[in-house]
Amino acid sequence: MNLDKEPRNPYSPPESGVDDVIQPVDNGNEIFIPGAQSVPAGEGVNWIGQAWHLMKPKFGMWILLGIIVFLIMLVVQVIPVLNIATLFLVPIFNGGIMAVCEKQRTTGIFDLELMFSGFKKNLGPLIGVGAIMFGMMMASIIVLFIFGGSALIAAGIGSNSEPNMSAASAGLLAFGGLMMFVVMMVGYALTWFAPALIMIHDIPLGKAVSMSFSAVKKNLLPGLIYFIVVGIIMFIAMIPMFIGLLIVMPLFMVTYYSSYRSLFIANK
Repeated sequence: MNLDKEPRNPYSPPESGVDDVIQPVDNGNEIFIPGAQSVPAGEGVNWIGQAWHLMKPKFGMWILLGIIVFLIMLVVQVIPVLNIATLFLVPIFNGGIMAVCEKQRTTGIFDLELMFSGFKKNLGPLIGVGAIMFGMMMASIIVLFIFGGSALIAAGIGSNSEPNMSAASAGLLAFGGLMMFVVMMVGYALTWFAPALIMIHDIPLGKAVSMSFSAVKKNLLPGLIYFIVVGIIMFIAMIPMFIGLLIVMPLFMVTYYSSYRSLFIANK
């Protein structure tokens, strides 16, 4: 408790918003923290371990789920008119996978059919998550062209006769790439936890993306460590003819759930 705060008028209304109020979870043994909690840096590694712990008892079913999702995305990607739909399908399937995880954790039952539950429950908000990600992707491309457009055009039409771009053009392009990366990271921060919050807690789209962004902002270091470790695991998984991805892909999907529970759920 912080004792250094200035005394406040006891008759003034509470200052905390709805998003900061701790709420009980249905089972009564846990509390839901809408504002998300800050966790130690090492928790980023624990998210992977927790995901494996959930996945291991139903290992074969999770492999099957990963294959189904991969095949669906592959079909959508190879159809020119539909490939843009991938951005909208990802949060829908993520929402369904969150439902699969929640049921397995609470009942021990793996219900494969739940992976499609995002098409039946809260479809609109989940599509909204995809729309936000699409909008952020478009914004990142615009930012890249604003800062590095001249360098890209010069390189594209071959107007630069020098073997390398001028230092100014290269610097501008690098800065544009950095800004593009920042915008995309903001997009991921807004949407990372949103499917879980929408599917499990029926939280409206606007509040879900705000809570997701708040959670990421509070846990930048655990998130960075998580992505570094996942990147290493992905690289190793691709070495044996990509066979390792059969395990890593569903594991990565379940880390959405384990990271959500780490930040938004606590024991009483």
